[in-house]
Amino acid sequence: MAERLTESSNGRFGPFSFEETNKNNFLKNVETKCLLCEDIFNLNLSLPLFLSHIFDVHNVVIEEVCPILAKPFQVFPLEQIVPSIDMDSTGLRYFLLSTLLKEDKELRHKLRLDYVLTVQEYERKDKNYVRPCLFCRLVFEGSRPGYLDHLSTQHNLQLGNPQNLVYIEELVEKIDKKIAELKCLYCEKTFTDRNVLKEHMRKKLHKRINPQNTEYDKYYIVNYLEEDKSWRTIQREDDRYALPRGAFFKPGKVNCLIIFVVDGEANTDEEYSDWNEPEDQITCLFCRAKDVNINLLCLHMEADHDFDFVQSTQALDFYQKIKLVNYVRRQTHDNRCFFCDSQCEDAKRLERHLMEEMHCKMPELSVFDQPEFYFPTYENDAFLYFIDDVEEQ
Repeated sequence: MAERLTESSNGRFGPFSFEETNKNNFLKNVETKCLLCEDIFNLNLSLPLFLSHIFDVHNVVIEEVCPILAKPFQVFPLEQIVPSIDMDSTGLRYFLLSTLLKEDKELRHKLRLDYVLTVQEYERKDKNYVRPCLFCRLVFEGSRPGYLDHLSTQHNLQLGNPQNLVYIEELVEKIDKKIAELKCLYCEKTFTDRNVLKEHMRKKLHKRINPQNTEYDKYYIVNYLEEDKSWRTIQREDDRYALPRGAFFKPGKVNCLIIFVVDGEANTDEEYSDWNEPEDQITCLFCRAKDVNINLLCLHMEADHDFDFVQSTQALDFYQKIKLVNYVRRQTHDNRCFFCDSQCEDAKRLERHLMEEMHCKMPELSVFDQPEFYFPTYENDAFLYFIDDVEEQ
C-alpha cells in the first residue's frame, strides 16, 4: 500500500478523493477576433479552424503558430507589413507571418516568455499537485517544488533549482518514462533491469540530467529569457567586461578566473547553477590536490608524483584497481608509505618521504589484493566513481 505524504499534515487518516485539476486551468478561454476581419475564434478550442480561416479567406500563412497581435493589421494594409509570395500558377498572393519580420520575431519572443512565466507562476502556487514518487511507494500531495524537493532530498535526483523549472509535470513524465524503459537519465544507456540501472546511476553519479542533452532545454526558464539564445549560447559569450568587482584573468596553460570577494559580496544566487551543478572533487592519491576531471588529476599525479596510473594499473582488473585505491587511501590516512610501509609523523613528512625515496610506485599485488580493501577508506571517494573513466593520455 502506498504511503501518502502531504506538505501540510493534519493527522487525518482514511481514503480521500481529490478534485481533478487541469494543468492548464490557469489559462482562460478567451475569444479572439481575427486579425484581418470581424470573425471571432476561441484559440484554445478551435485553433485549427482559425488557421484554416486565415489561410482560405485571407491567404495568410503563419510560420510557427502562437498568439499574434491583431491591431497593426487592422490599422495598416497587410501588404505594407507582411512579406508576400505571388503564386504564378494560381495568381494568388500569400502573406507569410514569420520571424523574417523583426516585429513578428520580437513579439513571438515576448509572448512565448509571458506564457512560460504564467505557467511557472501557476506551478509555484498550485498546492493541489498529487503524484506517486518515481522511486518509492509514497504518494505526494502538495506543490510541485515540494515534490521535486522530495526527489532531491530523499532520492538524490538532481534536477536543479525548482524556482527555475517550468512544465514540471511534463519533465517528471519524461523522467518516469526513461526509468520505465530502463534508461540512464544522464548517459542514456539501457540496462537489463531496474536494480542494475539504479546501481549504475548511483555509482556513476548519474541521478541527474545531462546538460548537453537538448531535449531538456524546454524545462529550464533560462532558455526563454533571451531571444534565440539557450544557456549554452549565453555561456559561450565573452563576459570579460562583466566580471565581478575585484576579478581578473590569470593567463597560463589553463586560463584561470581569480575573484576577490569585497565586503562579503559573493554571488550566492542559486538560479545560475541549475545546469552547472557543483561537480565532485576528486582527491589525489598522494597529496591534497583536487580536480573535477579524473584524467587531469592523473596527469597531475604523473607530473608531480611520477606515478602513471594508467600504465601502473594496466594489468589490473576493475576490482583490483578499487582495492589499490582503497589500500593507498588507508595507508595515507595512517601516515604510512603504501610501498614500504614506513611510518611517518604526519602527512607532510609522508609526502616528503614519498618524494625523496621515489616510493610513488606500485606495491606488490599481494599487499593490496585483499578482501578488506573492497571497502572504501573515505565515504564518497569520487576517485572510485570515475576510475573507469581514466583514459590513456
